[in-house]
Amino acid sequence: MSTDTLASVGRRQPGGRPSTRIFISYRTGDEPFGAALIDTALCARFGPEVVFRAPRSIRPGEDFADAILNAVKESSVMLAVIGPRWLDAADRHGRPRLHNPADWVRREILQAFHSGVRVVPVLLNANLPQEQELPPAIAQLSSHQYLRLHHRYAPADLERLVDEVDALLGRLP
Repeated sequence: MSTDTLASVGRRQPGGRPSTRIFISYRTGDEPFGAALIDTALCARFGPEVVFRAPRSIRPGEDFADAILNAVKESSVMLAVIGPRWLDAADRHGRPRLHNPADWVRREILQAFHSGVRVVPVLLNANLPQEQELPPAIAQLSSHQYLRLHHRYAPADLERLVDEVDALLGRLP
């Protein structure tokens, strides 16, 4: 990481939060170990105050919706962690959760697109969803370059992921 990047990552905004943030979006119940591993690796490089993962980053008593959506808006990079059940996860009525406008994964990705946050899919034993498989509001996700995290190559894949995020942060204004 360059000296300029080190100086900008974690710089506090007037509200007390770091100015450059990495948001980890993932679906509970779909390979959540991947999000936890990614969080651990990124926190080791950048510090926990720069990396947002809801279970660790939202404090007791905070408004969940405000915390999530504000963290997305304040982020420079979102890692959309996609496992084998990400696309097909269903609500209690058997309907695809991703097609529900209230689904949190969908809301996070949509907020990132609206806020100009770079979205990087991270595939965990899954393929990148095709445009026609996604709701139109987030269909552009299918054209984003992705990274893979495979259990057989986890140390090397995690190192590459962290290095890629580091390089991205160094190139962002």
